[in-house]
Amino acid sequence: MAGAVTVHRSTSEIPAAPVGGGSRIRQRQRQRLIDACISALHIYGPSRTTVEKVVALADLSPGIVRFYFDSKAAMLLASLDYLSREFGNRVMAPAIALRETPVQALRLLVDLYLDADIASPRKVSVWYSFWGEASSRQEYLDICGAKDEDFAALVRDLMQRLIDSSGARHLDADGIALGLIGVLEVLWQGIAFQSEANIDRPAAVNRALAYLRSIFPGEFAPAQPRVAVAPVPAAGARLPREAYTSGALLALEREQLLRPAWQLIGHEDELRAPGDFLSGDLGGERVLVVRAERDRLHAFRNTCRRAPHALVSERAGQLNSAIRCATHGLTYTFDGQLVEGRTPGDLTPLELATHGHLVLARATGAGAAAEGEVPWASLAHFGPRSVSDIEVAADWKVLVEQWLESPQPHQHLLGPNQIFDVRTEGAVVLQATPLAPGRARLRRFDFTTERRSAQRPARDGWKREIDAWVSSQVALAESTQSGLLTTADEPADPGPTAAALAQFRDAILPLWHALSAK
Repeated sequence: MAGAVTVHRSTSEIPAAPVGGGSRIRQRQRQRLIDACISALHIYGPSRTTVEKVVALADLSPGIVRFYFDSKAAMLLASLDYLSREFGNRVMAPAIALRETPVQALRLLVDLYLDADIASPRKVSVWYSFWGEASSRQEYLDICGAKDEDFAALVRDLMQRLIDSSGARHLDADGIALGLIGVLEVLWQGIAFQSEANIDRPAAVNRALAYLRSIFPGEFAPAQPRVAVAPVPAAGARLPREAYTSGALLALEREQLLRPAWQLIGHEDELRAPGDFLSGDLGGERVLVVRAERDRLHAFRNTCRRAPHALVSERAGQLNSAIRCATHGLTYTFDGQLVEGRTPGDLTPLELATHGHLVLARATGAGAAAEGEVPWASLAHFGPRSVSDIEVAADWKVLVEQWLESPQPHQHLLGPNQIFDVRTEGAVVLQATPLAPGRARLRRFDFTTERRSAQRPARDGWKREIDAWVSSQVALAESTQSGLLTTADEPADPGPTAAALAQFRDAILPLWHALSAK
């Protein structure tokens, strides 16, 4: 970076989505354009990114850009600002919460800095493209200049706290902080020019920790998390607090727990005609479900075969005659066959299943996962009502543990991360999907049935009850996550643990123990 170490961050929070159906739709469309703009910046850089290229990736009309952004420049800057806010929310805020324990804070900072959701080749290349092009550098400085200073100040503060607590008064906090920032920057530069499949994130984390370990001997052991010196939790016992912030553990959870599990994608009534599609997240694997000719359903990996951007970014919609990647000139039939363009081949299929009219998907070749007992027959007469997303500042496991701690007769777990609440008046499915260590997306599927108008008061009362319960679950999860980061360790659970909760924790513990053996 021309002799300077630059860090591209913010401490401000991402604004919550506006309330109301129309506002949520506009927010999703605006975010869809920002996601497509980030992909276009990754592929073309700021100077060669055009409105036409962005809307092609977003599969929207060019005119809609003017509704959200005054100009192309405004859209580019909104994308940079979004990444800056995302970093502040997901990396800096958790580290700030741990500043009283600087070793833990620095460990977490390194882990989150190099997490796949933050340091993806797609996002990293956007930072460098803005900084590298002279025409964009001033815009970068306007948005990120003060925020870069905030990040550097946080690292220096943590270094000074560690120096004070260790008694190593001969060390210089400024110099050590600059060194760590430089190490992280070099690791980011390597990520920018690799594909995700070739990135060894645990090795990158350990390289950064090796720098810290060379200055503070006895701290920052390479194994992360350091569970070998901690007591092994008993079966069904509360997980160690580090389990809710570990990027290494989350990678194992995604691979061994979430990818093998059937995830709800939607309802068949949303896929009535050829070309209708649904998209979803299988806990790290993006999925695209399409209705093809002859009433057939197909599930594919929602990823371009040329570059790892999503083929569609909306949750639901209608494709015009084919699946297209306009950026690379690729065209696929609704059954995933390549008919135009040059790539490694057809779209990658994923497994698809239906229960009644519900559509579920999972990664192909994944081993069997525990699913629980869901009363599928009781959901047969329900139709789709709405789907909404809530970003939760808590680990996905915190949400699941809450559901399992006080099981209700009308709630059923589809393991490991979905709960079905089925009543006479309606049904709701909540799906907790990890976004990053300590952050999750709660997707809410609402289902309803047509009944006499006399039934409406009961349905409305149930809806208010469910709305209040979901809000309380989000607030409780975020409060619990904050407590895990800031309060002292407590003794083992004082009372009995529900069988389903113990079973869930017992599925996590082998993954946690496996990390200590590396």
